[in-house]
Amino acid sequence: MTRTFPLLVLVGLAAPAVGQDEHTLKGHDGWVGGVALSADGSLLVTGSGDNTAKIWDVFTGKPIYTLRGHTNAVCGAAFSPDGRWVATAGHDQTARLWEPDTGESRHVLKGHRGAVLAVAFSHDGHLLATGGVDGDVRLWDPLYGREVVTLVGHKTWVNGLAFAPDGETLASAGSDGTVRLWDVGTRKERAVLKPNAGEVRSVAFSPDGSLLAAGTRYGVVKVWDTVGRSEKATLKGHAGEVWSVAFAPDGSALATVDGDWNRPGEVRLYDPETWRERKTLKHTGEILSLAFAAKAPILAAGSWDRTVKVWGKPEKPRETKLPLPKPATGERGPMPRVVKD
Repeated sequence: MTRTFPLLVLVGLAAPAVGQDEHTLKGHDGWVGGVALSADGSLLVTGSGDNTAKIWDVFTGKPIYTLRGHTNAVCGAAFSPDGRWVATAGHDQTARLWEPDTGESRHVLKGHRGAVLAVAFSHDGHLLATGGVDGDVRLWDPLYGREVVTLVGHKTWVNGLAFAPDGETLASAGSDGTVRLWDVGTRKERAVLKPNAGEVRSVAFSPDGSLLAAGTRYGVVKVWDTVGRSEKATLKGHAGEVWSVAFAPDGSALATVDGDWNRPGEVRLYDPETWRERKTLKHTGEILSLAFAAKAPILAAGSWDRTVKVWGKPEKPRETKLPLPKPATGERGPMPRVVKD
C-alpha cells in the first residue's frame, strides 16, 4: 500500500455487545494501516501514514508513546502474546521491534527488498513473521533481532500473515491470489488455497485453529476448514476491498472490514455457526485494519479518516510490566528451537 490512511479502533466487542461504550481516539496525522491490541486489551498500538506508530492506554483513551524511527509509512502492527514486544512494518523496507512499557526501540529488522506490509507473532512469542512487496515471508528471532529463515513461494506482494494457535502453521495472504500454508518446523509449504476472488488482503485463524478466513480485493471473504481444507463459507456482503479479518477471542464471531478509497467502510460481524451476518457497524472512512484482543472483548480497526474508535474498555487500568532484560554485551544467545534444518 502506498496510501495515506487514518486510524479507527473498535473496542468492547463480545459479539452481541458491539457498539457499547464507544470511544473515538485522535492523534495521528495520516491514515492508520495497522492496529493491534495487547492480550488483555489494555494497550493498543497503531501504525500510520504519518511515519509513526503510537501506543495507547485503552482504559484512558490517551496515547502513551509515539514511536519514531520509520522513515516512511507504517502499515502493520502486532503485539506479542506476552505483551513484551510491539512489532511494526514500514514502507521504509524495515520491520521494527519496540518495548511497549518504555517506548524504546530494540531492533531494526532489515532484509526485505521493498515495503514491509505485514507482521505477526507466533503464539509462544518466539517467532516474528514479516511479509512484503518482494513476495517473501521472513521469520525472525525477536529477542535478538536475527533472521531465522526466508520462505519463498508467493509471486508478488504478501499482504497479511497469521500463525495458527498451535504454532505449527503460518498462513500468508498474497496479491498473487493465493493463501499459502507453511509448516513452521520444516520451513516447507504445506498447501496453496485459491479463493478465486482476486488479490488476497488478509488472513485469520479461529481461536481453536479449525477455521481459516481470508479477505480479498473484490469484497469476498472465504472461510476454510483447516483439517480437510474444504471451503466452509463464501461471504459476499462487502462492496469494497476486505483489508482485514479477525475472529473474536471466544470464537463467537468473525469480523470483516472493507473500504473503497475515501468512502466510508463497514465492520460486519458473522456467526461462525450459520455464517449469517449478526451486525454491521458503520464508519466514516475506509477501514484498513482490524484486531481483537486475545483475552478481552475488545476490537480495534484502523481507518482512512485519521480517527480511532473504541468500543468498550478494560475492566481496570493496565498493570505496568517490567522491561525485558537485555542480553549482555556480545551475547549471541541460542537460535530458536522451533525451526530446524
